[in-house]
Amino acid sequence: MPRQQGLLLRGNRYYVNVKVPDKLQAALGKEIIRESLGTSDYREACRKVIAERENIARLFDRTMSQLDASKPSPAKEEKQFLTVIPEKEAYQMAVRYLASFEHKFGEWMQEKGRFLEEHEREQMRSNVQDDEYDLARGEIFQGEPLDGTRELQQFLKAENIECAATSPAFKTLRPVFLRALLEYYRRAQDMLKGEIVKEHDPLFKGVHPYAEVAVEKPKGKTVNDLLELRKRIIKDENLSLKSEDASKLACRLIREFFGGQRQLATIQPEDIWQLFDLLRRVPPNATKRYKGMTLAQAVEAADKAEDRRRLSPKTLRNNHIQIMALFNLAVDFKMIPENPAKNRRLGRTFENGAVSPPRPQFTIEELNRLFRSPLHMECTQGKERGGRFWVPLLSLFHGFRCNEACQLYTEDVKTVEGITFIAIREEREDGSKCEKKLKTKQSKREVPLHPELIRLGFMNFVQERRRDGASPRLFPELTPGHKGYFSDAFSKWFARFVELTVGSGCRATMHSFRHQFRDATRAARLPAETVARLAGWEDGEGPASRQMNHYGRGAGYLCTLAEDIAKIEYPGLDLSHLYAAKAVKSEPRED
Repeated sequence: MPRQQGLLLRGNRYYVNVKVPDKLQAALGKEIIRESLGTSDYREACRKVIAERENIARLFDRTMSQLDASKPSPAKEEKQFLTVIPEKEAYQMAVRYLASFEHKFGEWMQEKGRFLEEHEREQMRSNVQDDEYDLARGEIFQGEPLDGTRELQQFLKAENIECAATSPAFKTLRPVFLRALLEYYRRAQDMLKGEIVKEHDPLFKGVHPYAEVAVEKPKGKTVNDLLELRKRIIKDENLSLKSEDASKLACRLIREFFGGQRQLATIQPEDIWQLFDLLRRVPPNATKRYKGMTLAQAVEAADKAEDRRRLSPKTLRNNHIQIMALFNLAVDFKMIPENPAKNRRLGRTFENGAVSPPRPQFTIEELNRLFRSPLHMECTQGKERGGRFWVPLLSLFHGFRCNEACQLYTEDVKTVEGITFIAIREEREDGSKCEKKLKTKQSKREVPLHPELIRLGFMNFVQERRRDGASPRLFPELTPGHKGYFSDAFSKWFARFVELTVGSGCRATMHSFRHQFRDATRAARLPAETVARLAGWEDGEGPASRQMNHYGRGAGYLCTLAEDIAKIEYPGLDLSHLYAAKAVKSEPRED
């Protein structure tokens, strides 16, 4: 029989001996691959070396492909959080664990073990056999059962994976890892006895260090791929930070629950039910109250502290919508064929109780007290009126969102054919971009100025502001928060202002003005189209009706809106003490 390539005889044992290409030595961490064939028979060694050379050649091909396609990796790999795992992925992880240990022990045998005396190898084999026996029986060592838990935790730590011992993923992994560890002990004994390494457990048939099943990488798009896609879309579409924040909890939950490397195609509907079971148990403000913990750990900490607070039904419903949207995104980009979270029965579980109770509103008595505060009374004595004076009044009589009122420019107050109105828009008068933001497309609108604001001297204030060349903003003293919204700081100030002025028993907020405006439109019997146009809502009548309502809306329609908004009133509210004493003799700007 001719001499086989890659066959090496050392002593009375044959080895496969293959030089690693120079380009791959750094990636594989060696210059030569040398593994025992477990035989001293030449004919058997020739048969075995052919199969081993093929395995090694495939390893070289895969490694070269990975190097060609790879990008520089970060210095420190991001920690993965694992809560659930499919049985197939758990098996693949256990296979890599077994193959890695068998390879390391084989290298040790080749470098050091073969130099041991016979009695030393027998003593080591006996020790390994005892370890196998204790593990198989689940013996107790130092108060802990020998059931593979410790070895699994060590492996997960080395892989930079955090997986709680109480999680479903750990419970799936531990049994298969226990079998892999037992198989490793049995194969190690074969090596120590100088015998052919046998496959003892049928679960690991065909598994050895260079077998394809041991080194293949998971294929398909992962959770990390989906979340990176979400980030890119937020950036490309220039979505607001609030849009990003809305999905923050959902993204974190999916990453921690499934793990960033989880293949999207392996996520099943039953996994989604488990995901939402965890979501329902998450305490509110978990990031702040349980710093450094995963959501699963925060749940455990809350349970241990007997903290029964949980996310509100509305928050749960919103996160259900966000998770649905994330998987819909994966479907849209062909990452998965269908949405595993799309389940009508599951959706109904989030509808019950998801409708929030009506937002508390100010009583007329509270409004009168509010607008007779020291701040307002000082303005009647000559103190300059600014955003803190005008923004609540603009919101009460026009239904403005807080940020819409806070971010106004002087040029947003306009007059056309005798109708003075406020333009709610994102752009400047010349069409250029600025820091203003709108919540929805429907938010862009033109709202006639309410007569009460004219009586209060709002136009006098606007004319004064236009003469100030230092800033084009109507309320330059108001500053945006770190997310770019002027309403963030203003709403917090207003909450403190209400508590000091009206009392801590008042639960109404800045946004309550928008609800009160809606009630006032009902009392005035304004049509739905008019209300939607004034407040920046959809009319709620369906696509055909919305399309119809976009027709018209010329100067005559603005006049109709002015007549309608003049009907908004709050019986019993007395603001006469704030009316402008002197009118500034200047005309509003004509456009």
